[in-house]
Amino acid sequence: MSYNDDLNAHWFGGKPKPVPPLRLTGKDLAIRNNRIDKRDGQRCARCGVIIWSGGSRHHRKFKSRRGGDEVSNGVLLCGSGTTGCHGWVHSNPVSARMVGLALNTNDNPRLVPVRHAAFGGMDVWLDDLGNVSLTPPRLAA
Repeated sequence: MSYNDDLNAHWFGGKPKPVPPLRLTGKDLAIRNNRIDKRDGQRCARCGVIIWSGGSRHHRKFKSRRGGDEVSNGVLLCGSGTTGCHGWVHSNPVSARMVGLALNTNDNPRLVPVRHAAFGGMDVWLDDLGNVSLTPPRLAA
């Protein structure tokens, strides 16, 4: 263990220093948004309505909970943060958590399934390339 590791352990109570959340801008953010829209089929993840305008990309792990801009952390929802299904998620965090639309601070979005209307209301796992799986990801041994 190096001097810096000892220092970090002291200042962070023996835990590793937190990694800052991923923040994307410009072209990288546009690519991320396109992957989410394509994966979700331009449909609201909660109710399934087709969204051509008036929808928004929701952070399953809220930014206030250190959620980043990873594709696995985003879903397309109708409405804004106060209207439609996006508003429902923010007004009903316990119910939203039960279906994977709201995550806790320590949750990894790739490891928590979301009940997704665009996939027949099934629980699916999302990855950071814009893919969906009906089975949980395999963890490295």
